[in-house]
Amino acid sequence: MSAPQQPTPHPQSPPPGAAAESRAAAAARIADPVVTGLGYAALLATGAAAGLGGTVMAGWLSYLWRAGMAGQAVAAVALLVLLAALFAGCRAAGWGMGSRLGSGLPAVGWAGSVFALVAATSGGDVVLTSTAIDYCYLFGGLTAVGIAVVLTDPGP
Repeated sequence: MSAPQQPTPHPQSPPPGAAAESRAAAAARIADPVVTGLGYAALLATGAAAGLGGTVMAGWLSYLWRAGMAGQAVAAVALLVLLAALFAGCRAAGWGMGSRLGSGLPAVGWAGSVFALVAATSGGDVVLTSTAIDYCYLFGGLTAVGIAVVLTDPGP
């Protein structure tokens, strides 16, 4: 006598737990672009904040620049550290997001806030003066973020 056979499930019926898996997959499909979009928005805001803080700091570097040779040396080292941090931040953002857009958005935020602060008004530019260190910050920063964006892998 043979053992009783198990009833075979209907070929069209989903396996147990398939409904929960399909709901999780649908939630992941919806959440993935939302989280990515929020990440890109945060990078843009972080770049703008870095531009605001860095430009105010560069304004202070101009006071050091006028203090003599020792002040110029300190200002130059501080500028190099600031530009290296700007480059590294844009590269890290691109690496973290896995795309060139990830490094481009902080660069755009930085440049936008810097140009908003150095825009000439009727009273003149009050944040950055016309010292060599301020020009080095402005053009060196543009070069640093530009190179960071270009060196970032384009991603998939």
